[in-house]
Amino acid sequence: MLKYCLEQTSTKYMGMKQVYQYIHENGPITKAQLVDKMQMKQTTVNRYLENLLSDNIIKISHYQESSGGRPPALFEMEPNAGYIIGVELSRIESSITLVNMSFEIIESYTFVMTERHTPSYTIPIIIKKIEHFIEKYNISDDFLLGIGIGTVGPLDRENGVILDPNAFIAKGWKDISIIEELKKIKTDKILLENGANVATLHSAIKDNTKDKTILYCISGRGLRCGVLADGHILKNKTGDASSFGEMIIDVKNQRSLTSCISYDYLLKEVNKRYLDNELSEYFDVDGNQRELMDQLMDSLANENKIVREVVLESAQMYGVGIANIINILHPDQVVLSSELVKAYPPYYEKIVESAKEYIYRMDREPIHFLKESRSERTISIGAAVLIFQSYF
Repeated sequence: MLKYCLEQTSTKYMGMKQVYQYIHENGPITKAQLVDKMQMKQTTVNRYLENLLSDNIIKISHYQESSGGRPPALFEMEPNAGYIIGVELSRIESSITLVNMSFEIIESYTFVMTERHTPSYTIPIIIKKIEHFIEKYNISDDFLLGIGIGTVGPLDRENGVILDPNAFIAKGWKDISIIEELKKIKTDKILLENGANVATLHSAIKDNTKDKTILYCISGRGLRCGVLADGHILKNKTGDASSFGEMIIDVKNQRSLTSCISYDYLLKEVNKRYLDNELSEYFDVDGNQRELMDQLMDSLANENKIVREVVLESAQMYGVGIANIINILHPDQVVLSSELVKAYPPYYEKIVESAKEYIYRMDREPIHFLKESRSERTISIGAAVLIFQSYF
């Protein structure tokens, strides 16, 4: 079985795991290609392939055309050799996603985070849905590789604690031992990581850009940035991906990047400009957060002049901040993810335009900008990828 194989640490299994990992990342692939790429003896590769095939960890995808003799087989991983559950626990919405070894979604459940989604209310929802997936698809402990959690920092990864995140709508999200809570589910491995960091893992897998440096930015009620370099997450000690947003972008007024682009800022700035024009406040900032976001999106769709002006000025500041990060990290790819990016194209276009204006190496090393669709379950699948990679 796959899980048993991945858990082993002997020399015999380490070589087999290396072969499996290469097939997983690069298959379908022939035996000759494996021998060449892995720098192993053919007899060794033969033995590993036989074991992996007999344990239903890999399979023969098809046979290559041959001009004579026996056609070579192409090997690929068996998608149903194991399963992983990824959890996204975020400020706006949360998801529980079951994937197979191809990171294909078997089933996913998403719910909006509201004022009532305190830890005591939310965690039982997550546990109940995970248990439902396990029962529905008859997944035994031998086939469940683990549960990965991507959430808002700062975090104590080692002890599995969400420390003191900002901007959850509901109260109580401080010092939450999330891994201890999920231990009610029978599984050997539960890992906690910042959502922006695991999002970079999914982006690299999806776009086959593992060998590139990726900057992944999630904006909304704050700004979280994850960085992937040579297939590895760049981590800080506290598991807080919000630090990029703390850069000062307005020296005169001592304002950070986050304070210039957050949804709270947009709502308050629109109200300020309405008052400056001797009009009533446009948004009830103390109202329901979900309804306020819907009102903001509707205003943009209806080309409200003041709302559009505020949003695009904020996008310009966001682009300047992104350029500062790019000039330090030199990523190959920048992925932007937020409700505004998805719903209002001029916002994304203005960010990219502004960033390119202040990037100093665009002429030498062009950067690829992408906008992410939240429907792709980027964070929950990325959390599943985190579990998989932890076995190697």
